[in-house]
Amino acid sequence: MEPTAKAFARTGLTPNLFTLIGLAIGVVAAFLFAYGLQLWAGIVLLVCGFFDLIDGAVARVIGKATAFGGVLDSVVDRYVDFLIFTGIIYAFTNGKIAEVGFLPGWVWGILAIFGSLMVSYTRAKAEAAGSGKLDVGIAERGERILILAIGALMGYTQYAVG
Repeated sequence: MEPTAKAFARTGLTPNLFTLIGLAIGVVAAFLFAYGLQLWAGIVLLVCGFFDLIDGAVARVIGKATAFGGVLDSVVDRYVDFLIFTGIIYAFTNGKIAEVGFLPGWVWGILAIFGSLMVSYTRAKAEAAGSGKLDVGIAERGERILILAIGALMGYTQYAVG
């Protein structure tokens, strides 16, 4: 990522602005999911994920990684996750994405929101309790975004959520 981060750093935009650009792109992805445009939602979600990576990389390259930037990035990540799954729930409830499994699609969406929030919350609580920095786990945000984007690109968002 370093060469890409250096190229983005040359734009003069701040890492926090890249975080906010990622938020705006995430909002677009949420609306695309809501309207059942899975292919476009998947593409836009990948772009959103790229900005989630580039903001921290730019901050490190230019030596401006701050606690505020880290908190902003984490909070924006939670908002994007919530908005994406809300868009998907809307699509489930309006028949724009087919349901799958033994639960209604909106329930899968709520479980996905809960799961994505709990991964971050559990890690933060464990680190605050003195466990040290935790960089392990199953289905961290990057993996969740990738699974969801691939599912959307293939037209199977409902399986990616479930």
